[in-house]
Amino acid sequence: MQDRLYARSTGDLTPQALARSTTTELLRSFTHAPQHRFDGETDEQGISRTASIWAHRAGVNALALDKFDGRHLLSGGADGALRLWDLDHCGNPHERHTFRPIADVPRSARDSTDGHKHGITHLGFYPFDSDAFVSSSFDRTLKLWSTKQMRTSASFDLETVIHSHATSPLPGHLLVACATQHSAVRLVDLKSGSAVQSLAAQGGAVLSVAWSPRHEHVLASGHADGGVRVWDVRRASGVIGMLDHEDSLGIVHRFDHAMASGMSWDDGPHSRAAARAHDDSVNGLCWTDDGKYLVSAGLDRRIRVWDAATGANTLASFGSIVQNSSAGTASLFASPSGLTAGHRDLLFWPNEQEILVLDLHEGTLLTRLRVPGPPNVASGQAAGGLNIKNRTMSMVWRGAGGQGLQNGTIMGSGSSFGAILTAHLDGQIRVWMPQLPGPEDDDPQEAAPDDDDEDAKQRKRKAVDDAFKSLMGRQVTFT
Repeated sequence: MQDRLYARSTGDLTPQALARSTTTELLRSFTHAPQHRFDGETDEQGISRTASIWAHRAGVNALALDKFDGRHLLSGGADGALRLWDLDHCGNPHERHTFRPIADVPRSARDSTDGHKHGITHLGFYPFDSDAFVSSSFDRTLKLWSTKQMRTSASFDLETVIHSHATSPLPGHLLVACATQHSAVRLVDLKSGSAVQSLAAQGGAVLSVAWSPRHEHVLASGHADGGVRVWDVRRASGVIGMLDHEDSLGIVHRFDHAMASGMSWDDGPHSRAAARAHDDSVNGLCWTDDGKYLVSAGLDRRIRVWDAATGANTLASFGSIVQNSSAGTASLFASPSGLTAGHRDLLFWPNEQEILVLDLHEGTLLTRLRVPGPPNVASGQAAGGLNIKNRTMSMVWRGAGGQGLQNGTIMGSGSSFGAILTAHLDGQIRVWMPQLPGPEDDDPQEAAPDDDDEDAKQRKRKAVDDAFKSLMGRQVTFT
């Protein structure tokens, strides 16, 4: 770091190059920050516990962070409860702090209009106003909420399970795309208050949807048959094309071939009828925030990167380390474009009980962020009915301010601390922060040791003490 600062002072290194090299190191140095905990439960007397705390006791299914200030975090539980957290309540990110919800919507009763009756599947703040957010649930409803009042402004019964939803980051329309158990992508217009359109396909259930951050009417959807379809919602036919993992050349090559062969480009299909992006269901989609690449993930344990301009498979290989066995929508995201040296964007992938930091274009593994807690999958449930498997269910990026793009991944305000927040099936919301360089920086893990590590240390101390007492309590006779 000192060498780079010296090079910057002598003019050998530009400010942009210094910023990118420093950011590259920070992005590769994320580690668990156990000093931050989220307590959303209280006992019968209304007093929060000091040990074994949970954000949602039944498990955390979804997270959403407002993109303007990165201040409000929204969490959805497996029991249908919603909780709102204020991240600015933490003054010093390196000191121990327990967040508590500033608003709470419990699971809905049968005769209640607010709240969801079953587990939350997806959450998302309205892209242009953090005072509104959208939620979906296994109860087959999509709800629009007021953040300040935590009350529903509109509710839509789609009569089928909603796996996830997406709102365009561009201001051209107010359509919410819903990935449902039905084979059609459902579009809900928040302006008119009705389900205005269905994008029909024959690919089975829709597991993931993602709007392009560059073209307001372009939508990508992932299907149970392994297909990734790209739609123009203005067109009657809808589908622009299907991504094909065997196609590494793209639509431009096919256009040139059609012209050279004297074929009509407008009359024929622009992709193979048997085109498939994956060999199994596609349950994860995300765009890079500049809209140049689309990333897809499937239950075939493959992650593929696609050139958005041509539809070509870039052939990035992520190897056999990718784990993806849950039929639910996978939460993945790419780092904001232009942050790293050489524009080597990073991909964050929830790999069951760990988070992988991967090079987006090379597929190489850079960092493993291991989730603390029981390492083995439990066949049953722990005491109190809590499933102890700590699978990562959702992830959000919280930037630390600075100059960023208007669309895509959240950048945050200048007063926020940079972090990744993750939701887990064991009921915890965990925080991951980059390690700041410099010998004088305090180690947050030393200041606030992980509870799981502390329990293990206490058990070891007790075992040693018991062995010592048993030896010292015996009378030793020398003969």
